[in-house]
Amino acid sequence: MDSARKHGTVVADVYLGPHLAGHFVRLNAYSAQNTPAVYTGGAVEFSYTPEAAHNGWRVASTLPLDGGPWVNMAGALPPYFSNLLPEGRRLTSLKNAVKTSADNELDLLLAVGANTVGAVSVVRPGEAPVDAIAHVDLDHDLDFSSVLADSGIVDPVAMAGVQDKASARTIAAPVHVHQKGLAQSSEEDFILKVSPPEYPMLVENERECFAMAEINAKSFPVSTTKIIHDVHGRSALLVSRFDRVGHARLPVEDAAQILGIYPADKYSPTMEDVAAAVMSVTSAPLLAARTLAYMVALAWLTGNGDLHAKNISVLDRGVGYHVAPIYDIPSTLPYGDTSMALTVQGRRDNISAKIFRAFATQIGLPELAIDDIMAKALRATAHAADRINAAIDSHPRQRRDLERILRHRRALWGAN
Repeated sequence: MDSARKHGTVVADVYLGPHLAGHFVRLNAYSAQNTPAVYTGGAVEFSYTPEAAHNGWRVASTLPLDGGPWVNMAGALPPYFSNLLPEGRRLTSLKNAVKTSADNELDLLLAVGANTVGAVSVVRPGEAPVDAIAHVDLDHDLDFSSVLADSGIVDPVAMAGVQDKASARTIAAPVHVHQKGLAQSSEEDFILKVSPPEYPMLVENERECFAMAEINAKSFPVSTTKIIHDVHGRSALLVSRFDRVGHARLPVEDAAQILGIYPADKYSPTMEDVAAAVMSVTSAPLLAARTLAYMVALAWLTGNGDLHAKNISVLDRGVGYHVAPIYDIPSTLPYGDTSMALTVQGRRDNISAKIFRAFATQIGLPELAIDDIMAKALRATAHAADRINAAIDSHPRQRRDLERILRHRRALWGAN
């Protein structure tokens, strides 16, 4: 790329924590090395600053400091940055607010880049990476529509439904929460998740799934969650942000970013692909394998059909990457989603104990560890159908289907 001919304008600064690590340049003209074609307009280049290379400020595992520059055409960004964009209804609201198409990823990212997941911020040249997010004061009356509007999101109550998975319909926004404790005030960063109108108790569903996951939280960390209500009696789920500690931003990558795939391909890899990618960047691969196997077991036994590549992440608290606390785990079975998001040993359904053991063995776990994971998952989900049905106030057919399917899954694992 050194001999490439380029001319363009810096349009974004990329920070890793407080450090200026790179720039995006919109290229007016670009001719790749050993290529006669010249691209005019639409090309975007990311490159590191000299200081980043000198100090080791790598923003992503797929963007090595000794690589690049990275040039993408037609408004696209490298997959790592594309995966920083919100999804679902928040992305729809963002496109409408920015008045651009989904193809113009850089402009979309600039609108939300000051507060992305992880330690990386993308801002306009010369701007500081300062969080600009909605505030939620739990000591006063709340209106979730106003909170979502402050986050630049159209309330889903006012939006037409879209054809996607139930979990993807949940509207989610980063918020800063203030609450007075018994002795002092506390302020923390959360994700606020509001049920869509077509699934009015989806957040209660997810909270119940978190409660089951919490049974083994000492072995497999889980995000902290809490149900809150606004003045209209509407419920929402607060999910703690594991990528924030005070004002510090912790590095995070999801499996799609590690694999170098775009968000649209999050259902494409196998669970074995995801495990291999995650283990390749973690400082304790066998611990990562153990957690990943448990996440698969929990998803199977609760009916979570949306454990895709963006719902598994790694987090660095200063000692290298480890698997991040479990997040985004509603049961999708009550809404007709009866298969796993990613294949396990080539299957999305009928994952027997034998199939699960083969998966866990393939990713490097010994038999005793597999036995322990299966026992813990079965114990935590012993009453999953009853708990989920109660949480969402299921109608009779929905209740029967959930009970039947989860009972069958437990039977495949030799349990009642």
